[in-house]
Amino acid sequence: MLDLQISERINASFGRQKLMQFYGAHIEHIDHGSIAIAVPPTDFLLRTSGIFHGGVIAALADTAGGYAATTLYPEDVSFLTIEFKVNFLRQAKGQMLIAKASVIKGGATITVAQTDLFIRNNGKETQVATSLITLIKASK
Repeated sequence: MLDLQISERINASFGRQKLMQFYGAHIEHIDHGSIAIAVPPTDFLLRTSGIFHGGVIAALADTAGGYAATTLYPEDVSFLTIEFKVNFLRQAKGQMLIAKASVIKGGATITVAQTDLFIRNNGKETQVATSLITLIKASK
């Protein structure tokens, strides 16, 4: 169970994320070591074929990984991505793009998170990408 102060801090921080605001993203779930963020399809996030642009998928994966890492700390911390890998598994076309990130290894300085991305259509989720993110705790 996630501490209420951590949840409130993450929600407030997420509300200040201009890119996520632009995407129309919202947090679906927060827990200790994990987070789920969803983005609805809008014309400016999609390729001409109607699928989510790979850059949108990558930005969402990275953002979710960073916030999953912040759930481990009661104090206000931030992270910088130092390594990022994404595998696109299939086209991302549907009613909602969801990033589900979880911490694989939390550390005093370095944290590793995995973000799996899904398209939701009529209540069914299909994985469209996966990413591995290495983050370093940054000073504020």
